[in-house]
Amino acid sequence: MGLKINYLAQLSPFVHGGGGEVVARRLIETGRQRGHRFALTTSYPRQSEKFYDADLAILVDLFNCPSSWRRLPWDLLTETARSTPFVHFSNAYVDVCNLDYLPCSGNSTSVCSFKRCLSPLRRLMLRDFSTDCYLGKPIVKMLYERARLNVFVSPLHKRVIYDMLGISGTDYFILKPLIDETVFFNREEDRDLEYLFVGVIGEAKGLEEMRRRFRTSDIHFIGKVAKDAKLDFGHHHGFVPYDQVPHYMNRAKNFVFLPRWPEPQGRVVVEAAMCGCNLITNGNVGATSFDFDIRKPENFRDADIEFWEKIESLV
Repeated sequence: MGLKINYLAQLSPFVHGGGGEVVARRLIETGRQRGHRFALTTSYPRQSEKFYDADLAILVDLFNCPSSWRRLPWDLLTETARSTPFVHFSNAYVDVCNLDYLPCSGNSTSVCSFKRCLSPLRRLMLRDFSTDCYLGKPIVKMLYERARLNVFVSPLHKRVIYDMLGISGTDYFILKPLIDETVFFNREEDRDLEYLFVGVIGEAKGLEEMRRRFRTSDIHFIGKVAKDAKLDFGHHHGFVPYDQVPHYMNRAKNFVFLPRWPEPQGRVVVEAAMCGCNLITNGNVGATSFDFDIRKPENFRDADIEFWEKIESLV
């Protein structure tokens, strides 16, 4: 029997195309195939659907886009959490930190030293003029503690958030990367690129460390350069359509991914591994925290079905 599910998120997965929204869209589509119905409430675009007799609510990346002035009301989130069994799904760290990425690397204190460096304009956009850590807001811990299930995208992701919150014992599920193995596979081609990076080129993804280690090497970059970042080494291929990325990965001997701060998952690392690249990473990559070989596609098959089997077991 299908479930009636209230889905709440800052961004609609059917309008926006960020990584988290792509994952959410795939999961909803699979859920619909299994007979479940969804009522969506989102800020962008503004929509407000609701099953008053919902079996379950799924709350996804609620505080995404922290500088956005349009947000889901906190009283709506609190009431939903109190009235309906709910699953809390985190694709990133946006529900524990209102700064870009996670600059404290999870080593949070009650006073956030990184907020002291924000400009007045940035503080205004965040509507946060304090130096208090975002974890101090009661709604943050409540969402993780009251959830019937917390969903994370890697073992590292789960560990960082639970350590920050100081909680344990709550039920959780780790969603494996959703990878199309018919696209990302080793074509056994000649590899003429020594090093390759794919993603937003900036400090969050380890630009300074790559500059230090590969400044004089044959390193190739695919993706846009982040604001205020300067790419002054290597070969920049600019934007490349997603369907062309596997071809570059099959040309590369080594895939480089050295994020400065904890990366929730880093699906691109799995894609590169499945294409046969040797991985050059660090301890901040969620994808490499799984306890299985990420080069093998069979380890990721039916990840969306595993998700729904876990959800259905809750009701």
